[in-house]
Amino acid sequence: MRDDLDINHAYEVLGLEPLASPAQVKRAYRKLVKIWHPDRFLDQEQKQEAEEKIKSINAAYNKLKSESLSEPPTSENPSSSSPTNTTKISVNRWDAETFYTWGVENATEGRYEDAIADFTHAIRLNPHYIDAYKYRGLVCSQLGYEYRASSDLNKAAQIEQEVRNPGAARTSRSARHTSKPRPLVKRFCQGIKSLLRLNRR
Repeated sequence: MRDDLDINHAYEVLGLEPLASPAQVKRAYRKLVKIWHPDRFLDQEQKQEAEEKIKSINAAYNKLKSESLSEPPTSENPSSSSPTNTTKISVNRWDAETFYTWGVENATEGRYEDAIADFTHAIRLNPHYIDAYKYRGLVCSQLGYEYRASSDLNKAAQIEQEVRNPGAARTSRSARHTSKPRPLVKRFCQGIKSLLRLNRR
């Protein structure tokens, strides 16, 4: 597919309306890739058609992804007919909040591995993202990764403590080495309770 793919055509290839959210773009892309993956077809002609379709799907997805990472158009002259205004669109930024939202959607739909990847990306972009640690801990616990779950829930609690009382964070770290560690189950339950309190707000 050509490099100068029209943005509207890219949305059309993915079966979306213009200005769809990044989450919608990602979902549509994943769905189409599953449908058109060449390995799903036995007939050589169908396999070749699927390869062409995958190329156009990838090109459309990459176009929309690159457009969302570029700066949004200025609102000074929205009806301007300059080429840059017609191709540049304002799509949500791919920031920590976006990846957190995708993680929540994936976790809700039972796609736990994808959810963990999204929460991890959110944490990389914002290492103090308490909710991302909590939700990733919950998802890890669903998958039976108790050590990872406990680590994430402890990290969330540590960050919350530092936010609430910045001076006490230093003293509590030194005191932690002398105190008896709490059992894993108790820490996990406290983390889940904390997460549930967060969801009620």
